[in-house]
Amino acid sequence: MRFRIHLTRQGKGSFLPINYQYELSSAIYKIIDRADSAFSGFLHREGYLAFGKRFRLFTFSRIGFNGYRVVRDAGRIEHFGGGASFEIGFLMDRAAEEFVRGIFIDQQLELGDRISRVSYRVSHIEATAPPLFRETMRYRCLSPVFVRRKRPDGGEDYLHPGDEAYAELVFRNLVSKAGALAGMGEDGLTMDTDAFQMVPRGKIYKNGVRIKQHTPGESQLVGYLYEFELTAPVELHEIGYHAGFGHLNSQGFGCVGVREFEDS
Repeated sequence: MRFRIHLTRQGKGSFLPINYQYELSSAIYKIIDRADSAFSGFLHREGYLAFGKRFRLFTFSRIGFNGYRVVRDAGRIEHFGGGASFEIGFLMDRAAEEFVRGIFIDQQLELGDRISRVSYRVSHIEATAPPLFRETMRYRCLSPVFVRRKRPDGGEDYLHPGDEAYAELVFRNLVSKAGALAGMGEDGLTMDTDAFQMVPRGKIYKNGVRIKQHTPGESQLVGYLYEFELTAPVELHEIGYHAGFGHLNSQGFGCVGVREFEDS
């Protein structure tokens, strides 16, 4: 399921951090917690378990602000308009649509850090029709795709779409999500890697995102914004579209929109 959530700015606050993804993720969890503690506990503590990994199967786009300016020197966005919106996708059955509407409508959320924050109210929420999925699709990033690889020394590499292992890691992550959704173990779901091809198209933009700003846990993650053509089983397209491509989707990475193929 995919929704567009419309926000109305409340109060006098108008400055929020440029890096607001972590705060928006936290706000989404708080809304879920206020509405349904059992569902929140499931997302926080259990998620879908597959291959020994925990997945929180939702993703969200960047926010589109009605009337804003970026103050880069201060690391802030000034939102002087009254409205904003973002897309959020859940890997859930369509029957849960009214449940999702109910937990978000009229909820309050705050985005910010200890320097500045902005308050919003969810004014309305609309379901968006899914695309017609085919084996080959073209996507554009609505939030950066983040792909990481563990190193033997315990650290992590943040991969560029041009890296040799990038597409394989995206594929493995999608298959793991499929296994999680189906409730299967590592041997319960197999897919042919030969049926998967991921090709970046056009310019690739590096996007560093700071999380947990102004706290001891602050760190910077590096993702990329770009368009890509993907050939894969249809079920993997559906999973990537609704739950995100790559890693850390519930923190606002890997949300995509469909880009129509250009006429030849």
